[in-house]
Amino acid sequence: MSNPAYGKKKAPSNRTIIVPRDQSVLYWLLMGITVLFLLWAPLWAALFNGQEFTFERPIYQAMRWVAVIMLLLGIYLFKNWKFHDTKDGFALLILALPLSYLISLIPAASHYQALNMVYIYLMFAAIFIVGLYFTREKHGNDIIRITLVTSTYITVFFGLFHWFGNGKFIAKLLGWLIPINPATGIYVQAIWNDSNGLRLASFFQYPNTYASFLIAILFAGTFLVVRSRKWYVTALHTFMLVPIILSFFLTLSRAAYVILPIVFLIVVLCLKPYRQIMYTIHIALAFIASMAILNKVTAIGISVNGQFVGSESLKGWMLTLGVSLALAIIATAVQHFLGPWLERKLSGFGQRKGSSWYLPSAAVILGVIMVFVFIGTSAKNLLPENVKIRLENINFQQHSVLERATFYKDAIKLVADYPVFGAGGGAWYSMYEKYQHNPYLSRQAHSFFFQNLVEVGIFGLLVFIALLVLFFYSYLRDYIRSDEKDRDSHFYYFIIAIALLIHSAIDFDVSYVYIGILLFLCLGAMLSNTKTKELTKLKHNQAIKFGFPAVVALLSIFMFIFAQTSLSANASFKKSRDMVQTQSSNNFNEIVAPINKALSLRTNHPEYAQLKIQLLQSVYSQNQDQQFYDEAQSLLDKTRAKEPYNFILMSFQMKQYELSNNKVEELKFIEEQLQNYPWNMSLYDTAIQLNAEFGNAQGGDLSSNQYYNAAIAAYDKIIAQKQVIASLPKEQLQGRAFDITPKISLNMGQIYFKKGDFAKAAETLKPSITEDYNDVINRDLARWYLAALQKQGTTDQAVYDALIAIDPGEKQVIETLTNL
Repeated sequence: MSNPAYGKKKAPSNRTIIVPRDQSVLYWLLMGITVLFLLWAPLWAALFNGQEFTFERPIYQAMRWVAVIMLLLGIYLFKNWKFHDTKDGFALLILALPLSYLISLIPAASHYQALNMVYIYLMFAAIFIVGLYFTREKHGNDIIRITLVTSTYITVFFGLFHWFGNGKFIAKLLGWLIPINPATGIYVQAIWNDSNGLRLASFFQYPNTYASFLIAILFAGTFLVVRSRKWYVTALHTFMLVPIILSFFLTLSRAAYVILPIVFLIVVLCLKPYRQIMYTIHIALAFIASMAILNKVTAIGISVNGQFVGSESLKGWMLTLGVSLALAIIATAVQHFLGPWLERKLSGFGQRKGSSWYLPSAAVILGVIMVFVFIGTSAKNLLPENVKIRLENINFQQHSVLERATFYKDAIKLVADYPVFGAGGGAWYSMYEKYQHNPYLSRQAHSFFFQNLVEVGIFGLLVFIALLVLFFYSYLRDYIRSDEKDRDSHFYYFIIAIALLIHSAIDFDVSYVYIGILLFLCLGAMLSNTKTKELTKLKHNQAIKFGFPAVVALLSIFMFIFAQTSLSANASFKKSRDMVQTQSSNNFNEIVAPINKALSLRTNHPEYAQLKIQLLQSVYSQNQDQQFYDEAQSLLDKTRAKEPYNFILMSFQMKQYELSNNKVEELKFIEEQLQNYPWNMSLYDTAIQLNAEFGNAQGGDLSSNQYYNAAIAAYDKIIAQKQVIASLPKEQLQGRAFDITPKISLNMGQIYFKKGDFAKAAETLKPSITEDYNDVINRDLARWYLAALQKQGTTDQAVYDALIAIDPGEKQVIETLTNL
């Protein structure tokens, strides 16, 4: 991004916010609460929006925090704000994001999830405005930046404490502040253990998003090193580079390994040549230092998480901290002696056109060489085995790439049905099973942009992309025109924002509300110091001057009420659920009272309704009191109207039909639901069973039996679906099991037999027969199979002999079937 305008100064515009010299109590109160919120937010699984009861409480607590911040913000803006320039339009335009979610609430696939997303995006908008206005002045900028640095570095050490087996120590120290697993006594899933081995996840409980976070703070922290003029600041940030890089490798995130060099190139392109060199030197030194101990740190972590040994844990810490300290000393010396010399020597070169492209171009070439060395030669053996395997598996044919491609294609299919405004917040979570190409299990679309597309449609995505383009264009245009001091003040935020956005394109990072808060805070903060066009016509518009702060304050009240009622409902539901799980009460009225309160506060909450329906059905099955059945049905109808794609509610509706012995309506309902769940084998199983029963009862001309034909159509659909699975690339996992059950084989074999297609009957029955002839269904399969063969004048002697050996009376049963 070289430009002859390097060093060119632009006259600063008048301030949008009139900031009192002494800073008001209101200002410091707002900043103080914001700081506390940013320190608290990552602690609870980074506020993961799992769109279920289990995850919702910390998110509602976050909404309450932000509602207070918004109220103070609204009051502060009312006293100090005026619409001065284009940048103030950003504060208004950001409200288009929650508005797009509000619009998508109308066609929402899940009202509960969609409403939550409206308020989550309102949080993002509020935090964006805080970043936009309260990092403009140096002290506000310093406070927010130091807060982020503190929070992010704590997150890194939190992860390493768990890697080195000190999770219980952290639980004792911070148990009052963080969620602890009662069974293990440590934080939940700070370390993942999957088919790839142990993977570091820290607060995030998901290694890939943690890796994205680490990329952002690695390059942001390194920038703080190269811009620093104070040795102790340089030492602090260089000290942290080794723990960050070690943590990055320990996530075993292949996507992050690919994204890292891309973010590096973007960052260095924005720097002057002498800083590009210093930046690259610091990154190189940090990687060399980290690679020197990565094998040992990996081995120690695996060992102490299997069986804790204090001396091994201490060894891991000594290695990490010792190398970090050594790097801090070397890097600080390099920065403060080599840096100024390079700046003097390259000051003229930096003014040349295209000068900023030389080092990144060389870095690309060097990067390609390094990839070849570490993947294509024996140098890869220097890496830990788990890291080496992950690097070797980076290609476009490995399963995670193929699966993501499938997710994105399926997202497009969903959008085709809801093209303009989408299907509301949580649409993918609710509806993906209807559109999935194969029976994978993924409640996340694994792309922030595709997930946004299905939730708010083409309109909402275009609004979001237009805002991103506007924000980055405004920032980069001003960056090029500004002098180095102005650039440095907010470039930290740009790095974090661009890193998070790039990785979120291929994963669900922003489903972590904390990541969204970090992203939007940095988007606002990076824009706060830009110089934009003055809007003289709007400058004295009183409606805007007082209307915008009033809207912010009013929205804060709405969000606080929503958050508080949701928290109260959550607590009431938990009380009932705990009584059910612990069986501490058998009194129906006592158990159901808190649920009723929860439902009165959050009407149509699917999980609250599910528990009450379950209790009502349980009582009805015991005493057959129609009142309980009717109440369950009423609540089901009401909730399913707002949650039509909730599978558990659908299952409860099937249970209702079973309780009332209304098999006709049950069959009709299941056949409708197969359109929404085409990969759910249990629905096929029940549909075929009911069709077989009705077909047997119908009698008449079996060839035109409508129920038999319906069962055959369902079976043919299963066969077609299995062919789709068979066509998947061998590297791609199919997902959930989708196998024909013995019960389906038996029903279909009997149907084909009764329709006179004995060859098809035998062909259908045979694959499900096992050697366990004590199993009732298996014995039935063998009987009908042998009867079908005898109808064709042949037999299967091995099956016949095994069956007769179990029970000689089976010979007569087979003859009876043959004579049908």
